[in-house]
Amino acid sequence: MNNSKVLRNTEFLLYETDEQIRIDVQTDGDTRKAAMILPEGWKRVPLHTVAEVRTGLAKGKQKFIDCVEVPYLRVANVQDGHLDLREVKKIQVERASVERYSMKAGDVLMTEGGDVDKLGRGAVWTAPIDPCLHQNHVFVVRPHTGVLDSGYLAALSSSQYGKAYFKSCAKRSTTLASINALQVRAFPIILPPFEEQRQIAKIIGTWDEAIEVSKAQVQRLIDEKRTLLHDLVSGRHCIQISPDAYSATPA
Repeated sequence: MNNSKVLRNTEFLLYETDEQIRIDVQTDGDTRKAAMILPEGWKRVPLHTVAEVRTGLAKGKQKFIDCVEVPYLRVANVQDGHLDLREVKKIQVERASVERYSMKAGDVLMTEGGDVDKLGRGAVWTAPIDPCLHQNHVFVVRPHTGVLDSGYLAALSSSQYGKAYFKSCAKRSTTLASINALQVRAFPIILPPFEEQRQIAKIIGTWDEAIEVSKAQVQRLIDEKRTLLHDLVSGRHCIQISPDAYSATPA
């Protein structure tokens, strides 16, 4: 595959603006138009034609006859492009429902509600916890094998294009917004050939890793600065000053 073409098309995916995208959506309607001109060989299809969209487990107080306690993911665990698994809670569920709500490696997780700019944020599940269920406020999108790449879908949902779509069809309150399963299924996926999807996901993943390393380095410098400032103002770190500095005559 032509590497320069892949890089050019990756740039196209990342840097399209809201004005260039222009997606018109009718609430739960059939009319969805995107005016963006796609690269050669790409097409646009509804998400439900290339993936299965699964709703999650609703929390309740019902009593189960045969229940087990299983880890599950909440909206707080699903960040933009990554998962925060520092606190994974557990839920009681009927044993027979575990398989229905369990996530599989390669699933893409999307959030139902929150700040409008975070709707639909995608992260790929790699199954570090198994079994693990998902709450009803977290959609699981299971791409069709060989048709839609998980990493590519996660990147697309987090791109300007994805954000523009979810923003255009979200139901809003004073401070929060939400989307429903019908709107997720109707998400108009920009679909390059499968191998090109994988290459694009790899390129974006490399940049994401570099950004995370840079963030860690910046945080380390901030922490070191704070420690030094504390030591200076508390007297724990003394600065040696030459006696000549006190006797110097001002210019």
